Amino acid sequence: MAVYELNDGQLLRVARSIDGKLQQQYFSLIGLNKTQQRAVRKEAKEVDEKWAAQQEKAKALRVREAATPKKHTTGIRGINLVYRPSPAFRVQVQAEGKSMVREFSVKRFGAEEAWNEALKFLAKCRGYKRVPKEWKERMPRVPKKAPKKR
Repeated sequence: MAVYELNDGQLLRVARSIDGKLQQQYFSLIGLNKTQQRAVRKEAKEVDEKWAAQQEKAKALRVREAATPKKHTTGIRGINLVYRPSPAFRVQVQAEGKSMVREFSVKRFGAEEAWNEALKFLAKCRGYKRVPKEWKERMPRVPKKAPKKR
């Protein structure tokens, strides 16, 4: 909860950072009786809950749309192209406090099917109803052999 008491409980401050922008609102309890103070505290909690929902929504959107440089990965956060000795898409994601790791072999499934399976697994782990369209369009080129290390 982001409701803070200030000045020995005379003021309430509700503060949340949503998409990098600080949202804050102050509530005064000065000169109010206990019933009025409870109503103001309730209003502050409602504002905090509303902002918490907006914060979660913004976070989920950032995670969904986050991309990483294709130089190091597939361009989708959570899916990497690894070589064991043949190429595979490795999905690594944190879901419900657990680390989930699974690999989809290009040799076994074929590049397109392995990519689609990796996307389905990632979407399922993140709780999406279906795979976002922009993910499907980002399928990387899969070389037959691992790139040479320098």
